[in-house]
Amino acid sequence: MSTKGLSIRDLPYDVRIIVYEAILANHLCVNQNRQPSNNHIRILHTCRQFFYEAHALFHKYISLRNDWEVDHYLAYLDSEPKAAHIVRWADVANDGRILESTLGQTGPASRLYLVLAKFISLEKVRVFNVRHYYSHTTSGRYQLNFEGAMFPAAKGLRPLLQAYELYLDPFTRANPFQIIPSSHVRSLRLSGDCRFKKLPLPALRHLTIRGVTSNNFDQIRFNTSFPNCQLDSFIHAQGHRLGFEIRNIHLESLLEGPGSSLRKLVLLGSSRLSSTTIASCLRSLPTLEYFALSLVTVNELRENFILALGPSLQVLKLQITHAWYAVPLFEEERIICDTIEERILLRHLPHKVVHVSFHSQLMAEHGRQDRWRNIAAAQHISLKIGPWEDEEET
Repeated sequence: MSTKGLSIRDLPYDVRIIVYEAILANHLCVNQNRQPSNNHIRILHTCRQFFYEAHALFHKYISLRNDWEVDHYLAYLDSEPKAAHIVRWADVANDGRILESTLGQTGPASRLYLVLAKFISLEKVRVFNVRHYYSHTTSGRYQLNFEGAMFPAAKGLRPLLQAYELYLDPFTRANPFQIIPSSHVRSLRLSGDCRFKKLPLPALRHLTIRGVTSNNFDQIRFNTSFPNCQLDSFIHAQGHRLGFEIRNIHLESLLEGPGSSLRKLVLLGSSRLSSTTIASCLRSLPTLEYFALSLVTVNELRENFILALGPSLQVLKLQITHAWYAVPLFEEERIICDTIEERILLRHLPHKVVHVSFHSQLMAEHGRQDRWRNIAAAQHISLKIGPWEDEEET
């Protein structure tokens, strides 16, 4: 029997394609708003077989983190112009600088717009902060225009994006959809000092709000600001101490409008939501399949919202902590723990994943933690006990 280790080249072709897709998906994950690199391309140079099988997939994605990479990629496109036609997904670093020359002419300071204009099949753009600057000898002054630096209105066609995601630092100002059309966007992620106005978003299905520091969002009502769309998923995370905090009136307007048929609802770091509003929300979502809540209690946990979960739920993630200035609500949390055991863990329902994080003394009571692990193993439930919020994809 051979002792030679299994190589990826020994796998069937269909399995190798799945491996390539998994490699790319892992590479595209964003950690702390840090833009991915183009290191995924290196695998293409390890073996001629890998190049022929994976190059079409890997070259659908490009990451441009600074002006040096932009200039280098433009030079590459001069020799391989057809490479731009297969790009579907671009991660770009944009600081929004528009240069005004001494002659009164204006244009983007970066040549990023020249690259984006060549991507005629572009479907998804993720925008990051510029982390590394390179010196330029230019005379003139700058003004800021977030989208104008990427897609100057007078320089070419505007892309019909299906996904538009901002991974910006808390105080980076952005005005989405000043130039980019909103009509085809299915997935939208907002962050930074984002100024958002009411727009038609008929195709929108997935909305993420994380670390938005603009006070413009305090006045937002989802049923009027996001009209004529029907969301499948909604994700909110405060993300910064000055970030937008979702309150009862925001959640109620979401359920009255675009979120009336949600299948996925994620609320992280919520300290302004009442247990009554949470329960009412869950009762109005009978088709909810994925519910993740990180709740910071202050002075109440009166309603046991676990009782409001519908039969279609497959993933439950719950974390309850208390504000540093508040008293832990042990008795109310204990009731929620008992309900999770009776209604979620012990019932033969389609729950596949359960992640919970409570105060340690509650999990130690009467061997609750060990008992839950044994129940989960018997019921074939993926159970995690302990903090999970940092692992949640937002």
